[in-house]
Amino acid sequence: MIEVFIFYFHVVFFVYIFAKNYVEENFTSALLSTIFVVIIFCVGWTLSAFVISTFIPPEGLTRILTRAAFSLALLTGLEVIFYKFFYSTRPARQAA
Repeated sequence: MIEVFIFYFHVVFFVYIFAKNYVEENFTSALLSTIFVVIIFCVGWTLSAFVISTFIPPEGLTRILTRAAFSLALLTGLEVIFYKFFYSTRPARQAA
């Protein structure tokens, strides 16, 4: 169940990034930013699952606290830090 909430959070974030870049820049920039975020999500989930697999057994700790939940939580935490720095330093494009 935790995984569903984390996936939902990511879908909302994908839509937010697309809409923000579409309004501030253009469709191509919005599409590329969304693809970038999706790639970071896919690669990050793979790496966080590898790291978590060394600490959590394959069956997880409980039925709710599975290995996937821990890896997605680790990924989300790292993504929040990364995107906070990445998107806060990007200057907004001025309309001509």
